[in-house]
Amino acid sequence: MRSPFDPIYKLTAFLAVLALLSIAGIILADVTLRQFGGQVKSSDDFAGFALAATGFLGLAATYRRGEHIRVGLIVDKATGARRTALEFFALTCGIAAIGWATWWIGRLVYDSWRFNEVTMGLVPIKLWVPQFALFFGLAVLLLAMIEDFVRLAMGKTPSYLATGEGEFGTSSLADR
Repeated sequence: MRSPFDPIYKLTAFLAVLALLSIAGIILADVTLRQFGGQVKSSDDFAGFALAATGFLGLAATYRRGEHIRVGLIVDKATGARRTALEFFALTCGIAAIGWATWWIGRLVYDSWRFNEVTMGLVPIKLWVPQFALFFGLAVLLLAMIEDFVRLAMGKTPSYLATGEGEFGTSSLADR
């Protein structure tokens, strides 16, 4: 399924991979340097920030592939208009929750920038920099969910159903 936002989804997935690889690099460098009496300063801080970035930046791409855990005990049993209504309800609740989280993480990033907060580790880092990855990941997830809401309103299958399970293909939700 094509989307005009695919480059953004691919970008966040790529950044998540980079963050994951940076964790491996940081840990490998720290372990190697410790063998020679050295260390990577604030390695635990950097690895922790990269771990959070990996999780949040990977949200939208994972959602679009239908790989998030989805409990469909009720929705999967429904068909036709009832299923569409349940999908609308689930997407509405998800959009509200992710929208709320995005708003407050955005406020946190803004406040960290405004008050010039820095980390407390050996290497002081502007705190808004690693926090921005959380905000960006949530904002792109929110975009993906809104896009699926619009797709559903147009009678098309949401991305998480079209790609998550092969049986749905690209048919419309009304066919079920």
